[in-house]
Amino acid sequence: MMLTCIPVLSVAGTPLQGASPLQGMQSDAAAIQSMAQNWTTLENAASGYAALAPYAAQEWAGPGPVVSTPMGGEEQCHNIHWDTVTNQLVTGGLNIFGDAEAEAYAIQTITADFQTQLADYEVQQAKVGNMAIVDQINAQKGPMNASLNTLMSLLSTTGDQVAAALSPGTTLHPLPIQHWQAGVGNVPDLSAVQYIAGLNDGAPIGWAVEPVRGLARLIDVCPTGTGNVPMYNLSGPVNSNVQQMLADSPSMAQVVQSVEGGSTYSVPGPFSGSAGIVPVDGFGDDTRMQLVKALASDMQPLAQYMQPLRQPLTLYSQQVQQIMAEVQHAN
Repeated sequence: MMLTCIPVLSVAGTPLQGASPLQGMQSDAAAIQSMAQNWTTLENAASGYAALAPYAAQEWAGPGPVVSTPMGGEEQCHNIHWDTVTNQLVTGGLNIFGDAEAEAYAIQTITADFQTQLADYEVQQAKVGNMAIVDQINAQKGPMNASLNTLMSLLSTTGDQVAAALSPGTTLHPLPIQHWQAGVGNVPDLSAVQYIAGLNDGAPIGWAVEPVRGLARLIDVCPTGTGNVPMYNLSGPVNSNVQQMLADSPSMAQVVQSVEGGSTYSVPGPFSGSAGIVPVDGFGDDTRMQLVKALASDMQPLAQYMQPLRQPLTLYSQQVQQIMAEVQHAN
């Protein structure tokens, strides 16, 4: 997945004339408002994912059921939760980490640029004698700067904490797979997961216990069902904020390069072997269980990294929008 490019304003290297600082403020303010909303959504998504940990591994990623057949023997069935739901949980879990990392760096960069654009705007207005708007801005800058200072002190480590959360040196649970990448994408709303059981007419994987009579055939008596994990649509907004960050500071491209391509992973298949014989535990089931368990267990620390930023970020965003209302009224 490639980032969708959006039009960005280029003011670097040009004299500050006309509405250039104002356009920069408008772009930054829109991104700041988006990031404040996204941060709350991501924190809630991480907390909800953490609540999945106690039962996620076995139910959603463990081996499927074993059923007896009328002709003797026992058939190994698919884990239909994994087939229809859990795959989305894994990608969605990686997306939470990727989105949080990207947003942490974007917040840091875009808020700094807004302050610069605001200062340039004040200089511009002072030069043309519009001191009324300068005075109005200055009256609000004190509280806004205090909020920004609080935010920056927290952000100085949050981006790195999130980036390191899944790294080889992390104190969190390592993922039991070698090929994965956390990236920007939509995240699961686990409060609205839906799973509907179907008929017991699904095809088996193979024999778990072979029947005594060798002529007995596998029959379709496995449970079926469909599941759906509703997603918070964050891919577009986060990508847009990343693009705004890169417009403000192109050097940040190297910092967020790893998350721009979206989340990917590979996990061993559900079975191996020959002649349709499948062990009861199923090849790869343990890896799948450990993967879901590790992601769910690590969401609580991630939510704890994110929680302290919610209030100062929301307050700063509100103060930015208030200043922008004054500026828009003056123009």
